[in-house]
Amino acid sequence: MNIKIYLSSKLIEKCTFCELYGLVEDLRDEIRFTVLDAEPLPNYTEPIGKICSVADYTQFRAAQSDRTLREQLAREDNFLRLAISNSGRIKHVMAKVKGVTIESLNKLLIIYDEKGFSNLAENDLTAEDCDNDLLHLARLIKASKAEPIGWTEQLHTLTEQDVAQRMYGVFLPVGKALSVVLRKTALYYHFNEWVECIQQKDANAVKWTLLMDICFGVAIMSMIMYFGNPGTRFMEFAEIVVDSLLQLLQTLRGNPIGLKLNGSLNEFFFSCFSYQVDLWWMFLRILSPAIQFLFIPLSILGLFGLSFQVAMLSDLIVLISLHAHCFYIYVAVLYRIEVGGIGALYRTVLGKKRNVLRDRVEAHDYMNRQLFLATLSFTVLLFLLPTILFYYIVFASLRFAIYCLSYTLMKIRRTILRFPFDAMVRWLRGVYTNLESLEIYNIGSIAKENVTITYVAPRTATFWFRDTSSDFPRWEPKCQTSRTVWEFLVSLIKGELVTFIQPDERITPPAKEREK
Repeated sequence: MNIKIYLSSKLIEKCTFCELYGLVEDLRDEIRFTVLDAEPLPNYTEPIGKICSVADYTQFRAAQSDRTLREQLAREDNFLRLAISNSGRIKHVMAKVKGVTIESLNKLLIIYDEKGFSNLAENDLTAEDCDNDLLHLARLIKASKAEPIGWTEQLHTLTEQDVAQRMYGVFLPVGKALSVVLRKTALYYHFNEWVECIQQKDANAVKWTLLMDICFGVAIMSMIMYFGNPGTRFMEFAEIVVDSLLQLLQTLRGNPIGLKLNGSLNEFFFSCFSYQVDLWWMFLRILSPAIQFLFIPLSILGLFGLSFQVAMLSDLIVLISLHAHCFYIYVAVLYRIEVGGIGALYRTVLGKKRNVLRDRVEAHDYMNRQLFLATLSFTVLLFLLPTILFYYIVFASLRFAIYCLSYTLMKIRRTILRFPFDAMVRWLRGVYTNLESLEIYNIGSIAKENVTITYVAPRTATFWFRDTSSDFPRWEPKCQTSRTVWEFLVSLIKGELVTFIQPDERITPPAKEREK
C-alpha cells in the first residue's frame, strides 16, 4: 500500500503553521490525502492533518510516550503531519493510516498549483467517470470553491415553481397548435435545439455561448437596420429570383444546348410553370406591405442571437424558392411515373409480369391486342423520356443547390451552439489548460521517511487544431435525422421523391424499418 498526498503550493509558500482540511480516500491499493484548504470547508469540517514547525514535530515525536498524548492519538484514524522549515522546505512527513503509523510505506507528496488546477477543472465537469487522478483533484478543488448561484440555475429554479408550471399548462395547447404550423420552419427546429443546448451544457459554457451569440446577432441586426428596411431588400431579391427562373424556363422552352425536346410537352411545361411563377410573384407583391412591416419585428430576432437570424435566413430562402420546390415535386412525380411505366411496359413486351404477392417477375401470356397497346404506349413514353428527364435534371439540380445552401446554414447555427466559446475566452485570457499541458517536476525526496516530493502545474495550452471532445462537454442534437448533402444527392440520382423542405426536418422511417 502506498500513500499519496496532494498539497496546495500556497500553503507551503505562506510558511504558516495551520490545520489542513480536505478529503481522505481509502482506495484498494493506496491511501489518498487531498488537502484543499487551511480553513474548514462546507463539506470538509474535520481536519485531516496539520503543518507544524520542525521543532514542534521533534517535540511531538519525543512526547509520543506520554499517556495522555497516546490516548489522543488513538482517536485519530487517518491523519497527516508535515514539518516545514522557516524557509518553506519540507523536512518531515508523517502519515497515520487506519490508526497506525507505518514509516516504511512509500509516500508520494504532490504539490499542486491551485489556480492552474481550478482552470483545468473548467474543461470537463460533466463526465461521471474519472480515471485520471489529477483531473479528479481538479474537480475536487473546483467543487470546494463556493460560487454564487448563476442566472442559469435561477432560470431552472424558476421553471420548477408552481406559477411557471401553471403557465406552462395554459400555453401548452397554444404551443402545440403553433407547432403544427411552424414544424416546417428552421426557426422551430432551432428553438428546440437551443433549449437542448441550455439543458445539456455547463452553466459557464451556456453563459458564454449565449453572450457571444447575442453579440454577433446584435451586430448583424444593427448592420441590417443601417442599410434600410430588410423587407425592401427581400422583395428585390425575390424579384431577381423570379426573373432568373422565368429566364430559365424560357431557355428550356427552346432547344437548350442543342437538344431536340418534344415541342408539345415542352410548351405544356412552360405554360404550367410560368403561370405558377407569375402567380407566386403576384402573391408576394400583394403581401409586400405586410412583408415589409413584419421584417422589422423579425429583425429583433438578433436580440436572441445570430443563430436565430441564420435560421430565419434559411426560412426566407425556402419561402423565396418555394415555387422551385413545387416544380421539383411535379417533375419528380412525373419522372417516377414515366420510369415506372416504361419498366412495366417493357416487361409486358417481353411477355412477363410482376407478381406482387410473391415479389418476383414471372412469365405471362398476353393477347395480341394487349401486346399492341403495350408496344404503342412503350414507344410514346420512350420518346417523351428525354424531355421529362431533362426537366428532372434541371429542377433536381436547382433543388440540390437550395438544399446545399439550407444545409450550410443549418451547420452554421449548430456550430454556433456547439462551439466552446468559454474555452476560447479562457484561452484569450491565458488560463486555458488541459491534461496535455501538465508539467511535472521532481523537486526532492526524504530518504529516511520514504517520501518523494513532486510539483505539478498546468500550463497554458491551446484548443485550436486539435481534438477537444474530451476536454469540455459538447452539445449534440438528440435527433440527428438530417440527411447529408451526399445522401440527398444519391436520393436525387435514384429518382426518389424528396418531399421535406428543411434539412433538419425529422425523417419518418419506412414501415419495414419501424417493425425491426
